[in-house]
Amino acid sequence: MNAALLVGAITEILMWVGLGAAVLFGALALIARLADGTWAPIRAVVMDEALRWFGDDGVHTAPLTPELRAAANGDELEAFHRVGTAGDVRLDERSPLPRLLGGVALACGGVGVLALVVQIVTMVSTG
Repeated sequence: MNAALLVGAITEILMWVGLGAAVLFGALALIARLADGTWAPIRAVVMDEALRWFGDDGVHTAPLTPELRAAANGDELEAFHRVGTAGDVRLDERSPLPRLLGGVALACGGVGVLALVVQIVTMVSTG
């Protein structure tokens, strides 16, 4: 088998797999981002093993986890509350999952595009 044919076959497979995986992981990243919802910054107070803060619709309460207790500065805590829920609180505004899936999508897309470039260069050089 000729080396150009071998390179062409390998790059064809890598191109389709890379671009297909990029579309799949990009769609998953978008779905994960939309499912995560909107998180608003809050300043909560630690009281009786719970967090309490004022929202637009009244006083909210959430259980105090060890992670939140460690991040508290005295009896106050800067955190994020999920809009539309009663007691969802976390320390980061964005979930790391959409960023991870987006990075994987970019890497797969890069492999697909690189394989396409190698395929074109091989085709032109052996032409």
